[in-house]
Amino acid sequence: MPTSGKTPNPGAGSSTKDILGAPVLYREWGYRFTRLEEYPYAIKAFNASQAHAETSDLRTLLGLSVALSRHTKYHEAAEVIDKCMEIDPQNLRVKWRRVETLFEIAEFGYSLIHAHQGMQQHEFPFELGVFQGNETVLDCIGRNTSPIALRELFPWIQRVQKRQMELIAKLGEEEDEFAAIDDENTRLKVNDPVAKLEAYLRQLHRVLAETYLGLMAHDKDTMEKTLNSSAVWSANAKSSKEIYALAEESYQKSCYRQDVLRIRKPYYTRRFNRKAWPLGHKRNVLHLKQIRRDNIIIEADFLLLRLHAARMKRDYPLFFQYLDRAKDKFESYSNRMFPFKQKCLNTIYKMAAWAYIDPRNLTCLEGETKIRYLKHHLGIRVAKLPRDSDLGWVPTTNIKHALKVFRHRLSLASEPLELAWLFHDLCKLNFETLRFDLARFYAKKARDASANAKNEHWALNANHILLRIEVVQHNRNEAREAAQVAMLNAKRLGIDYLVDFYQNAISLVDEIDFESRSGVDSIMKRQMLIVDLMPEELKNRVDFLFRSMNVVPARRRLSVMPGCKAFNYKFPMPCRRNSIFPAPPRDPEKEARNALLQQYAPTRGALGWVDFEDY
Repeated sequence: MPTSGKTPNPGAGSSTKDILGAPVLYREWGYRFTRLEEYPYAIKAFNASQAHAETSDLRTLLGLSVALSRHTKYHEAAEVIDKCMEIDPQNLRVKWRRVETLFEIAEFGYSLIHAHQGMQQHEFPFELGVFQGNETVLDCIGRNTSPIALRELFPWIQRVQKRQMELIAKLGEEEDEFAAIDDENTRLKVNDPVAKLEAYLRQLHRVLAETYLGLMAHDKDTMEKTLNSSAVWSANAKSSKEIYALAEESYQKSCYRQDVLRIRKPYYTRRFNRKAWPLGHKRNVLHLKQIRRDNIIIEADFLLLRLHAARMKRDYPLFFQYLDRAKDKFESYSNRMFPFKQKCLNTIYKMAAWAYIDPRNLTCLEGETKIRYLKHHLGIRVAKLPRDSDLGWVPTTNIKHALKVFRHRLSLASEPLELAWLFHDLCKLNFETLRFDLARFYAKKARDASANAKNEHWALNANHILLRIEVVQHNRNEAREAAQVAMLNAKRLGIDYLVDFYQNAISLVDEIDFESRSGVDSIMKRQMLIVDLMPEELKNRVDFLFRSMNVVPARRRLSVMPGCKAFNYKFPMPCRRNSIFPAPPRDPEKEARNALLQQYAPTRGALGWVDFEDY
């Protein structure tokens, strides 16, 4: 038998079937693996022992039940003990395992009954079963909770029963598959009650895990993130599957362990324990909570100061990183622990609006530099500098992660100011991915949300991004209209440099040649119309002719006469005509002979004669 931790395969060949005493050998190896805490291999060894045995062995079944219990497979262990009870119900070890398995599957009453019955025959270890059974019952509904525990829990039990009946009634109903097709927020839902409930339950489960599992709660959280993310999948598919299977197994064990501990001592018992605290202990707990609130305020003040410093330095990539961190940090606190939560959130939303507005101050620039900065603000790139990140337009690096974050934040958002910020940044993301229709839709949503919030800064930013969209899509009238609305917002804010910025933007929109920027060629349009007017037998030839002429620049196309001879000997002055038709094949010997004769040919005596062949 190898010592590497692997059991031999019972069906590998005739050699394993012919081993003398194979059931005993596998059984002892099962106990050996159990002592080494290699429970999966121990279970395999015990099953192999049963497969080779003609009858069920009590010692093998007991060892298998122990290995299953330690591998957190409590229900399977209880089923194995049921078989043991059929073989020898009077065996003390079988009775004790019966008490343990019933307790592990949360059958505390039956476990206590079997412990009392076994205690009549032998005091140890059934006395321990009686003690743990009594303690668990007292922790649930006994004197360790409250004399009126059931009376206080009865309304909650009634609500749970009512909810259970409603869910059972819904099982027979057929859901409408097309119920949410007409909803405009189907793709990204706003203020979704289902998402809010999931977030609340997720936070509650995290608190329960920290209460019952202690430090193992961090491991459970890590396993959950591993299962929900795609980071575990790599090019090595086999290793990825193994990692995923291990993470899933560890997560299920942690959840089951938490449920077992919670059944033994329900969470509501802590409420009764808090009521029984001495007055001095209660004051100490309140004092610690107040210290925690003060620390949260200090941390929030630090984040806001760092945000302001990054904005003053115009370090916009760092600013938006701090913005995301501050947003997540503030939302992680409850309103009871952080009373200024909403006020601080509104502050960072307004700071984000100013971060987009600040780079539009071009009063310190003059001439071509000012025009270049203005063009870059409108999305017209004419030089490497200034970069988009210098103008408050920080590009998104991870599109998939950003969409996931927007989906989560929009599902929990309800404040108009927050919605204006989220819709604006979502519009910016769609603009970067060239989905201009969605970008225009979310820009208008941002403008509506800013109107509900009565905030002109975000209305200005929404109209500015609409201006960029229309400029990129070469819509002159819509771009001029968006710039005019943005200028009205700037006038309402009373900021002179913004009024000057949008006045120059309107002038620039009127001067831009959108046809040349979009690559529209009027000559090409006329050529296509000519091809359409031609008869069927000539369309291919005319189309080939026009495609051949496309190699010539548009400003020289009129100097080309298709189909003419390259030389016109009847013209009084020798000249060469351009043609797009292929020339006749060349004769290298004839060209070399003519070149040699031209070297010794006499000069032409006509005064003022110019031979264009020399040039």
